[in-house]
Amino acid sequence: MRNIFRIVSSMAVMSLFPVIAGAVGTYYNGNLYQNPQQRYTGGYYNSYGAGRAGYGQNVQNQLGTQKLQQKNKKQNQQGRAKQGFVLDAGLTHQMASWEFDMNKAGSKLHYDNLRWNVFDVNGTYYFGDNTKMQIKAGLQYGMQFGDSPMIDDDMSNGGSLSETWYIANTSGGFDVLGYQTSHSLSVGTTKGGNQFGFNAAFGLTDYFTLGKMKVTPLLGFRYFKHKLTTEHNYGVSMDIFESNDSSIVTGIQTQPGEEQWIPFLVVGDGSPIGFAWNGNTLATDYLGNYVIDSPGGRLDVGQSLYYQQSGTSHEYETTWMGPYLALDMEYTINNDNYVTAGIEFGLPIYDSKGTQPYRVDWQQSPSVEDKGGFGDAYHLGLNANWVTAITDSTSLTFGFTYDYYKVSDADAKTHLSPEWYGDYLDIVTYILDNHLYTDENSYLYYVDLENELLNLKSAGWTVEEKNEVNSIYKSMGIRIGISVVF
Repeated sequence: MRNIFRIVSSMAVMSLFPVIAGAVGTYYNGNLYQNPQQRYTGGYYNSYGAGRAGYGQNVQNQLGTQKLQQKNKKQNQQGRAKQGFVLDAGLTHQMASWEFDMNKAGSKLHYDNLRWNVFDVNGTYYFGDNTKMQIKAGLQYGMQFGDSPMIDDDMSNGGSLSETWYIANTSGGFDVLGYQTSHSLSVGTTKGGNQFGFNAAFGLTDYFTLGKMKVTPLLGFRYFKHKLTTEHNYGVSMDIFESNDSSIVTGIQTQPGEEQWIPFLVVGDGSPIGFAWNGNTLATDYLGNYVIDSPGGRLDVGQSLYYQQSGTSHEYETTWMGPYLALDMEYTINNDNYVTAGIEFGLPIYDSKGTQPYRVDWQQSPSVEDKGGFGDAYHLGLNANWVTAITDSTSLTFGFTYDYYKVSDADAKTHLSPEWYGDYLDIVTYILDNHLYTDENSYLYYVDLENELLNLKSAGWTVEEKNEVNSIYKSMGIRIGISVVF
């Protein structure tokens, strides 16, 4: 208590020093006498006034510093200033997969364990000041890293119908005897693929907040294309016969959960049989079917074979493009660090073109073409980044990306080879014109086949199936980049 009193007393005495000094200057100036009125117009008043003026200036400077500190503190709490142009470039390593299946054709093709190295550049221009708007654009290019497997599966999804077999009944008509269906499976190596994309958007900068997080809504357009090429494809194909006649044994159950089927075979009289044939030589007839010549007659084995394709067997180029809505979020940690996150939902139009050079019965470039209209597909995109400052204008970013594209019931077109099917039509017409059919049943069969081929010709040798294709592309990536403010 005494110490406090002593300090207060000392401060009181020090505060009187200017008054005492002024009084001394007034009454004693070396001449031992001075007019007392001068203390109001001279040294005393002016000295005190000057002292007060200096004191007021110091107080004003201190208050200005406090206001500036409060302003800076408020700005730090609100987040970083957004004005001018910001350029961000980065490298992403992505893990991805792409697949599509066909509802009626019974085919499923999938590319698993795809890996990409993707370089991207994104630029954002902030209008700043009182105009809380921004323009955002990005460009990306990626190359496939290493190789990955492609599986072309025409087994697990049911296979495709090759032919319907009929048998005469007692009333003079025909009943369905059974169905010949084709099943195949092949595995190839995919490498050398690439991807390309760009996007542009308009946003309202920091339009609303979620707690301490600033949120920017955006409306934009995105384009994304990936191209995949498969070589060294190895596969097996087998036609099987599924009969409606219980007396004909086709598939059998060997144990619970397992069924086995023998290859489809037809003997020389045109009737399907239910056993495998260890024949002699393999050849083809005038319709291109594989047959076995044997002492007991000619056997048709359908498309039951093993094959390998050393060159390019599949090539697909797929595009997703359309409008999107997005939310960009930002949370400031301190002056040097902040985190961002984004969510995007789009409605892209789906377009995929495929070429299969070993399908001599199909056209090339493209062989198949799938299209989905607006609303048939959607895209969900997610991203998050941690941004840390290196200098006043340069930052390092670390983050991840996730994309999910899906289309349902897209339309499918298969472009048949005019040369191959044209020759097929000429053969069938020749058989009918020269009466080379064996009986009425074979005559009706060739008539139906000729009508089917003529319909294909009038359609430009293109087969179209509505609501046929379902396709999914998804990827997840780890990204590192550099952000620069200009």
